[in-house]
Amino acid sequence: MAVNDILEIGRQGLTSNRQALQTTSSNIANANTPGYTRRRAVVETNNLSISQGVNLGSGVEVKQVLRVHDQFVNKQIINESQSFGGVKAKSENLSRVELVAQRDADNVNNLVNKFFQDLREVSVSPETTAIRNVVQSSGSALAGGIRNMFSDLEGMKQDLDYRIEDSLSQVNGLTRELAELNRNIMQGSARKDTVLDLEDRRDSVMRELSQKINFQTHTDDLGQFSIVTGGCILVQGDRSNDLFAERTAAHGEKGAGSLDIFIKNHGEGRRVTSGITEGELGGMMYVRDKVINPAIDHLDKIAYHVATQVNSIHREGEGMDGVSGRDFFKDIGTSSAGASFRFDLHDAIKDNFENIAVGFSGEAAGSNEIALKIANIQNEKGLATSHLGTQENYTINESLNALVGRIGVETQREGNLFAHHKDVVQQLENYRQSVEGVNLEEEAVNMIQYQTVFNASAKAMKVGEELFNTILSLKN
Repeated sequence: MAVNDILEIGRQGLTSNRQALQTTSSNIANANTPGYTRRRAVVETNNLSISQGVNLGSGVEVKQVLRVHDQFVNKQIINESQSFGGVKAKSENLSRVELVAQRDADNVNNLVNKFFQDLREVSVSPETTAIRNVVQSSGSALAGGIRNMFSDLEGMKQDLDYRIEDSLSQVNGLTRELAELNRNIMQGSARKDTVLDLEDRRDSVMRELSQKINFQTHTDDLGQFSIVTGGCILVQGDRSNDLFAERTAAHGEKGAGSLDIFIKNHGEGRRVTSGITEGELGGMMYVRDKVINPAIDHLDKIAYHVATQVNSIHREGEGMDGVSGRDFFKDIGTSSAGASFRFDLHDAIKDNFENIAVGFSGEAAGSNEIALKIANIQNEKGLATSHLGTQENYTINESLNALVGRIGVETQREGNLFAHHKDVVQQLENYRQSVEGVNLEEEAVNMIQYQTVFNASAKAMKVGEELFNTILSLKN
């Protein structure tokens, strides 16, 4: 081995260990940087040189700097985060729905009790005008309570639509960034540039996106990610397709006027609502379409039942003016759809409480059969209600309690799922961090090791220089 080979090997040792030290320093500096993946310098020996049949070392070099990356764990995190994002959105929004529904249902239950109790009291003194005034007031309060409960449920639907629009905006921002990252990574790789930071960012964006919406990923031969949701392409290479929302007619479980989600594909919108089942978007649409809509439908049936049953009996009686055939509540139509929104006192009862019928037409002034018959509606099991997978006939109060009970069961179930998925995601993230995260103690050991070899390489160069000077002095 020539003396200049010793100098070259020393130089390579200095260069490679300097690069390794630089990599280690970068790891330490980014120990707390979100999304940062630990780097590892791959140090390999150069091709061996052979002199007189003897294998001689020919130095070392850093072949490449790699991310310590577990692709399988990252894929698991992305898949699990989709479920986690969905149950989180369900749990948080269901808790709000349950709170409002419980409060409003308690209020309506009290108003139902008050209304029918006042009818029983008017039956005791049917000739007393003042008690009819009380019935008018309690009937109006009951109608107002049901309308208020409908308004609160409808308001939460609209709030969820606003949240869905905001979430769509975030999804579009992430997919555009992914397309941009795909382009930059492909261009950087073609130029042999370091793209590790870009790959870190792409992984972080993918994990963030997975909590917003469910999707499938595909990787082509060039390492470019494609993302598909609802059977449509969101990201393909350096191109992305935006999602947008429009209010549409009712279809399936989606109510009229609620937002539908579409994807812009070749200038046209293709509906993908049914394909979005997980993530934050899927969770919010689940609460809107499968919890709040059925709750409103349930409330409509209660309002329709009360109005039609009370009216059919009230028409058989007559007011204090001797006129019969009047409705107590406004005509609510032949369908329960929208009944809770339309539920109100009939104008004739609103204008004059003396028009309230207490007894049958043509009977003496002290007749009270109409009031008693209407009051008995409260205890009749005339409402067919689906509850916990069974169909039963309930009273008005029982049906209201069943409405709240169904929401409560959903809330508890999703709350348990949320806690479970949260633990699973946390465990996966902890494992990812154990593999990809920076261990300061390990990096400190590496730094000492690389520093020691760096110093030794410098010593080798010093020895080579002394040998070279010695040879020159001998020659002279």
